[in-house]
Order: sequence, then C-alpha cells, then structure tokens
Amino acid sequence: MKLSILSNLFTECWWWLLLWMFLAFLLGWLLRKLLGGDTDCDCDCCDDLAEWKRKYTTLEGKYKSALVSNKKVESISPVAKRVAATPKKGNAYAKLKNDNLQIVEGIGPKMDEVLKKHGVGTWSAIASNNKDSLRVILDKENPKRYKIIDPTTWSDQAQLAVDGKWEALIAMQKDLDTGRTNTTGNTDSKLEKIMIKLGLIKKWKQDDLKAIEGIGPKIAGLLKDSGINTWKQLANAPLNKLQEVLDNAGSRFKLADPGTWAKQAQLADEGKWDELQEYQDFLDGGR
Repeated sequence: MKLSILSNLFTECWWWLLLWMFLAFLLGWLLRKLLGGDTDCDCDCCDDLAEWKRKYTTLEGKYKSALVSNKKVESISPVAKRVAATPKKGNAYAKLKNDNLQIVEGIGPKMDEVLKKHGVGTWSAIASNNKDSLRVILDKENPKRYKIIDPTTWSDQAQLAVDGKWEALIAMQKDLDTGRTNTTGNTDSKLEKIMIKLGLIKKWKQDDLKAIEGIGPKIAGLLKDSGINTWKQLANAPLNKLQEVLDNAGSRFKLADPGTWAKQAQLADEGKWDELQEYQDFLDGGR
C-alpha cells in the first residue's frame, strides 16, 4: 500500500524533482565560477569577475598604504603634531580695512565722514595729502567748527599704516595728543584702542605678568614675591631662577614650563604685540 502511494506521488511530482535538481546544478555552477573554481571559462561573466578582482586588489593595496601612512603620522610626537596642525595666524593688523580712517590719531567718526565726503577715503589718500591740503578740506567744510583740529601729523600716520609699520605708528601716537605734536608725557595709541575694541589684540596693563601665556594669577603672585614685577625683569630673569620659584612653590606648579616666558616678556616690554600674539598661537600653556 505504501509503495503504491509513493509510486503515485513520484508519478505526479516528477517534474518538481527535476526542477530542484536543475536549480541545484545551476547554483553549484555559479558558486564555482564566483569562487574561481574554473579558470578556463571565456564567457563575459568571467571577464567581469576578473576585472572586479583586479579592482579589489588595487583598492586593497591603497587601503593598506593608507594604514601605514596613518601609523607614521601617529608615531610623531604630540608636540610636533600640535605644531604641524596649527595654522599660522594671520597678522592681526591685516584685518584692518584701509578705509578705517579712525586709526589715525585726531580723526574721529565725524572727521572720518568729512574726509570721505571730500574724496579722501583711504590711508593712501590721506598720505598723499599734506597738512595744508587737509586744512583746506576742513575749512571748506566748516572753518569755525574745525579750526581747532590740527591735521599736521595725519599724512605721516597714514603713510605708516600704508607701509604696515604698525609698531612705529603706535610709538608715534603715544607721543601725540589728538594728532598734535606739542605734547608732554605719554598718551594712549589710537590704533591700539581700535585694535582692542575690534577684539584683534588683548588689553593688558603695563607690566601685567598675566599677559605671558603660562602665567596666571597664582604664578604672577609667586614671581612678584620673588622680586620679578615687570616685563623687563621677567625678560632678564635666568631660566633656573624661574624654575626655582616654581619648585619652591610645591608640586601643584610642577607642570608649569617657564621656558618661553622670557621671550614673551621681551616682546611685551618692547610693545611688539603682533609678534607676541603670533608667537603665543604656537604655544600651549606657555610651552
């Protein structure tokens, strides 16, 4: 009875068995081709497979090369990596626009407007004029109101700006009083005021030791207790003395590195703020 049933089942479903056998054969053939079991085939699919293998091998080689290069980068010391990754900051003064006439001592917002109204709208334009031609512009605008304004030094100041001689301009302005030359004592620089207002340079009081990167309020106090009160004194202080001050203060200051403090202090004392800022951009905590 059972044999009869199996015989009938085979008779009715034989074509299903043949289909499964064909599919199994086809699957085996495809797997053999994909796995490279037959290298004598000339069909297009094998050519495509060979091309794919070639591209894979090339990509694999590039990937391994990239890994090797990356390991070489990681082997560089942390300091070298930091310096290499730190772009040099552009000159802070380069961010000033040449139509900002107010960097000239003696020129305020209203005078800036007056000069531009008469075609003097850049530093070069001011530099190309002399005190007499500038006086003509002021008298033409309002002889009574602007009589007290003295443009004697405007051209010289503007020329320093055109030439990029910023430190010379700052030094000159500190000897002026609203553009005049007949002053006594030292005044603030108009250029420095504008740079501070625009956030291009930091404002430090004279001989503020905290202007030195790596020196905070605590270390500044330690230095003053040891007799170092000014930038000049810090610039001239021997490195071993600075290290001794830190060592005597305890282990909490053992990470402080005074190696660059003297150089920073010298730049601050000489008023070379742009150079100081660029130098500090490469430092990390004074190191």
